[in-house]
Amino acid sequence: MKIKIYSLKPALYLLFCFFLSEIQSADKPNVIETKVDNPKSVLLVGNSFMYYNNGVHKPLLGMIKAEASLGKDHRLRSITINGSSLEWHDVESYVTNPNIGSFSITSKNKYKNYKIKGFDLAILMDCSQCPIHPDRQELFNFYADKHVRTLLDNGVEPTFMMTWAYEDEPQMMQGLENGYTKAGNRNNVLVLPVGLAFQASVLAYPDIKLYTKDKRHPSREGTYLMAAVMFSAIYRVSPIGNEYDYGLAPEVTKRLQKIALLSLDYYKN
Repeated sequence: MKIKIYSLKPALYLLFCFFLSEIQSADKPNVIETKVDNPKSVLLVGNSFMYYNNGVHKPLLGMIKAEASLGKDHRLRSITINGSSLEWHDVESYVTNPNIGSFSITSKNKYKNYKIKGFDLAILMDCSQCPIHPDRQELFNFYADKHVRTLLDNGVEPTFMMTWAYEDEPQMMQGLENGYTKAGNRNNVLVLPVGLAFQASVLAYPDIKLYTKDKRHPSREGTYLMAAVMFSAIYRVSPIGNEYDYGLAPEVTKRLQKIALLSLDYYKN
């Protein structure tokens, strides 16, 4: 499966490039797609950025189910700790514990057991300032590398999710892009440029509010945009036209889908 951008107007793409030209990192990603095709079991490791609005795994799974070409039986598992950094997470225990995801209880109270085969892919994110804060940068790099080795040793493909700048501190974005891109290149893994998508959306569509009142955490629209970038990057399918709307207005989902796709294309080129 390949992402197609032929449906996007050239003018919109040029405008997007103009918006992001001021924050573009000197480094470009060495890895532009996942090694595993259509991962059925995905682990998300992070903090409150991932768990706001009932969790980014919800709209991500919704978009997956709405894309018939991907088939069925996808399982997503989100393990998040509020305020956490990668240092807080015992990733090895997440991928070696045979009980994680081994059962569910449906809305009709039906108990189901699942045969666990492990995770195909993991998405890692650090705290919002960890890649750029002088007291945390070295630890960000250390634990990013450590968790990548752990995942690879256990047959799980690692990826990083580039986080976003605070609403009132857009200057954070260049450092975040640089930190995550270097970590991705150093470990030869894919980086999901969610932060760039936030930045571009704020500039192109200021009427779409991506942040909550604290100017840090994602609104429902922000969580949907995060999911759209994940979906398109990991499953190599355009999000444009995906029918899962996460309860948002059609025009909002349409705009966010375009921003997600443009972000991926801009970042890897």
